[in-house]
Amino acid sequence: MTKFLNKLKLRWKLLALVLPLVILPICLVAAMIGYIANHQAYLGVTKTSKDDLQHMVAFTTDLLDSHHRHYRNGIHRGTTPAADERESKDFAALKKKIKDKKVGDTGYIYCLDRTGTLTIHPDAEGQNIMDARDSSGFPFIREMCEKKNGWVRYPWKNIGSTTPRMKIVHYEYFEPWGWIVAVGSYEDEFYREANKIKEHIIFSMVLLILVVGTAAMLLVFKASDLITRPITHMIEVIRLVKRGNFEEKMAVEGQDELAEMAGAFNRMTDMIRHNKEMEASLAQQGKMASLGVLSSGVAHEINNPLGVILGYAGYIEGKMAEDDPNYKYIHEIKRESKRCKKIVQDLLSYARTPRPSLEPVDLNRLLTQIVDFATNHTDMRGVAITTEFAPELPQVMLDGDQMRQVAINLILNAGGAMPEGGRLTVRTEQVDAEHVQIAFIDSGCGIPPETIEKIFEPFYTTKERGTGLGLAITRQIIEHHHGNISIESTPGTGTTVRVTLPIEHEEL
Repeated sequence: MTKFLNKLKLRWKLLALVLPLVILPICLVAAMIGYIANHQAYLGVTKTSKDDLQHMVAFTTDLLDSHHRHYRNGIHRGTTPAADERESKDFAALKKKIKDKKVGDTGYIYCLDRTGTLTIHPDAEGQNIMDARDSSGFPFIREMCEKKNGWVRYPWKNIGSTTPRMKIVHYEYFEPWGWIVAVGSYEDEFYREANKIKEHIIFSMVLLILVVGTAAMLLVFKASDLITRPITHMIEVIRLVKRGNFEEKMAVEGQDELAEMAGAFNRMTDMIRHNKEMEASLAQQGKMASLGVLSSGVAHEINNPLGVILGYAGYIEGKMAEDDPNYKYIHEIKRESKRCKKIVQDLLSYARTPRPSLEPVDLNRLLTQIVDFATNHTDMRGVAITTEFAPELPQVMLDGDQMRQVAINLILNAGGAMPEGGRLTVRTEQVDAEHVQIAFIDSGCGIPPETIEKIFEPFYTTKERGTGLGLAITRQIIEHHHGNISIESTPGTGTTVRVTLPIEHEEL
C-alpha cells in the first residue's frame, strides 16, 4: 500500500487517504439509521397487526355477547315458533357478518366449541378439528381449547402450496356459549407494509449515501485542489529558478505554512541572485584587473613598434605614386596598423576607465550637441534622427565627457544596424523623483534573443571589424554612474536601448 501511494501525485494521495475517512463514516451512519428505522418499522407494524387481531376478536365477542343478551336475557326471550324463527334468522345474519369480515388478504374469523368443532367458519363449519396439526406436527387446536385465551403461532401449508407459511392466531374464550373466538392471519401479510417500508428505507439510504458521498468527493477534490495548486505553482517556480531564472517569484497568499515557505523561498532566491550578481561583478573586476595588467605591458610593447610601422608605412606611401602596384599593400599595412593601435587603446580604456567626475549637467542640451555631431557622421548616412526631450528635465549629476562617449557609441551602433537608412529617436523623460531615462529607439534589423545577453561581454561582437569592447565600456561607464542599461529588441523591427541614471548621488 505504501509503495503504491508513493507512486501517486500529491493530489491523488490526498484523495486516496481522505475519501475513505469521509465515505466510510457516512456509510456506517446511514446503515445504522437504516437498521434502526427498519427495526422500528417492523416493531410498529407487528404491534399494529396484533392490535388489529385483538380488536377483531373483541369485535366478534361483542357481537356474540350482544346477540346472547338480546335473545337469552332480554325482552325477546321466548319459545314461540315466531321467536325461534326470528332468532334463527338473526343468528344466521350474525354468522354471515362474521364470516364476511376479512383480516388482511386471506385472514378470517372463526369460532369453535370446547370439543374442537367449528361453529363458525368460512368453508369448514361443523367439522371437528381438535386433532389438527401444523406442518411441524404440533396440535395447535388442542392447545387453544386447553388455554382458551392467548396467542398461537404455527407453520401452515395450504392445499396446492409447496412450502408452509407462518400463521399467527389470537383467540379468546366466550364463556356464555363455551366458544373460542379466533382471528388468524399469515405473518407475511402482516409484514407486507413493513417490507415496503424497508424497501423505501433502503432506497432512501442508498440515495442518501450516493448524494452525500458525491458531495463529499467534490468537496475533497476541491480541498485537494486548494492544497495542491500552490504546491504545483511552487514546483513550477522551483524548476524555473533551477534553470537560472532568478527573477521568478512564488505567490505569497495568506499566512499559512505554504505562504511562509513561499516567502522563505523568495528570500532565498533573492540571496542567490544577489550572490550571482556579486560573482559576476567579481569576475568582471578580475577580468578588468587582468586586462589592466595585460594592457599596461602590451601598450608599451606594441605601441612603439606600431608607431614605427605607421611611420615607415606613411613615409613609403608618400614616396609612391597611387598607380604603383605596391601602393595598395602599403596602404593596407597602414590601415591595419591603425586598427591594432585602436584595439590597444580600447583595451586601455576598458581596463582603466576613470571614475566619473560628477557635476550638474543639462542632459537635453548635452544630447542636442551629440545628435548634431552624429548627424554628419559617415555611419549615419540615410538615418533620420529625431529628438523627443522632456521639458523642464532636472539637471543630472554626471561626467559629461563619459556620457558623451556613451551616447555617441549607442547612436553609432544604431546607425550600424540601419545600413540602408532608417529612423532613430532619442528620447528623455523623468521616470520618477530620483531617476531620468534616455531611450535610443531605432528601426533597424534588431538583435536575436540569444545574442542580447552576450552583447555586453568584452570582445563579443557581431561586426566584421569590431573589437567587442564598445558596449562593455558603455555599460562600465553607466554602472560607475550608479545607473542601468537595458535592451529590448525585435528582429526585423528595431531595437530600444534605455539608459536610466540617478539625478543625484554621492560621488564615488
